[in-house]
Amino acid sequence: MSNLSRAITVALGTLGFAASAHAATYVVTAKSQNFDTVLARKIEAAGGTITSRLPQIGVAFVQSSDPNFATRAAKVPGVRSAVADVTLQFEQPEPLQISEDFANPPNSGDNDRFFDLQWGHAAIDAAGAWNAGYRGAGVRVAVLDSGVYCTHVDIAPNLLAADSTSFVPGESYCNTSGSSHGTHTFGTIGAADNGIGTIGVAPDAKLMAVKVLSAATGSGSFEGIISGIVYAADHGADVINMSLGVRGGLDIGGKEVAELVNATKRAVQYARSQNAITIVSAGNDGRDLDHDAGVQICDDDGVCYRANLRAFPAQLPNVVSVSALAPEGWAIDPTTDLDPLASYSNYGSSAISFGAPGGDGRLPGTQLCQVGPVVQQCWVFDLVFSTTSVSGASNFYGWMAGTSMAAPHVSGVAALIIGKHGGEMAPADVERILRASADDLGKPGKDDAYGYGRVNAARAVQL
Repeated sequence: MSNLSRAITVALGTLGFAASAHAATYVVTAKSQNFDTVLARKIEAAGGTITSRLPQIGVAFVQSSDPNFATRAAKVPGVRSAVADVTLQFEQPEPLQISEDFANPPNSGDNDRFFDLQWGHAAIDAAGAWNAGYRGAGVRVAVLDSGVYCTHVDIAPNLLAADSTSFVPGESYCNTSGSSHGTHTFGTIGAADNGIGTIGVAPDAKLMAVKVLSAATGSGSFEGIISGIVYAADHGADVINMSLGVRGGLDIGGKEVAELVNATKRAVQYARSQNAITIVSAGNDGRDLDHDAGVQICDDDGVCYRANLRAFPAQLPNVVSVSALAPEGWAIDPTTDLDPLASYSNYGSSAISFGAPGGDGRLPGTQLCQVGPVVQQCWVFDLVFSTTSVSGASNFYGWMAGTSMAAPHVSGVAALIIGKHGGEMAPADVERILRASADDLGKPGKDDAYGYGRVNAARAVQL
């Protein structure tokens, strides 16, 4: 297996799309941005049982054993659509793990013993923001992911347990086994600066766990994702991080999937109206998102069709979509360029908002390197290092690569910006500062690899 294969194996930010739908669960969308009790009674008269209702965005989730329910419900006056929910199948990789005045790494001298492995913080100059006095205090970040190891020593101090929740039936937001992906994402955004392990980009921000992916199976439904976005917005989130993405793109050519995407778009727009900025991973397919429409897809049997693909949720309106950047051989030469586009990252000027550290495994060979207290094969250090865990032991750390690792760097910078401005900002103002402060890499202006540029924390808090 190549280094690149191994790097992507220890990444997430990619999903597989499961064509099968939950047989008895439907997403019903009203024509208006409202779903009142009168309309709810009409849906129940059509043969459905409403399990939850989001009047804020005009969406209800309904169960029915009647195979004709969707047809009848779609004819109810005031209903835009009634479609079966769909489950997205997420990968659940295992990370490469190890047990348990500022300067940027390496050789920072910081007392968090693994901070020197966090080259991503040097790339975005996180320490420059901290030295200016900005660390994300007063900001709430909701992480929509596979849950979190709640007892991790770097995460527990900043976790808002009372506001955390799960939209995965039968699973708590607190993981004791299964996916480490959410824990890794949490740590990049807001691991506490406690002198123990790693430090988050915004170490004083508070973190809400909103579980939308199963830690056991890696699956997540549209219902869970939509509900999670609205929940985060209603519980005071200033930033919503979604390190999610459908592998190969989501074909929105059919009405059913298009309506599910539209309901998700409503949720994002609602969050924006509540002053919550939504930051998402661009996806790990190495695809040109500017040219996905009409792409030809062929099955193993040779049957082909033209698909209208979109990166989901990266190409939703009003999200900040993040590409992944990575060095090659950072452990060998810490002065190496930290900003090349990762080999797997999606790109396209119409979709990418910003670039941020995501890691890669393209360095060839098995040479050993030492950074801080850790000895590993040199290519491993080019991945992103953060908090992880294993079954029965929460205080672990490890490497992953993916646009999933890039998005939380941007979420952390957004938290620093919002914290500087008093803990409440309109998303448009946050985006304006991110754009004005980003390092303009690649072609001048917005380009297909970096969008408006690679985020810069130190410059962002100066504006």
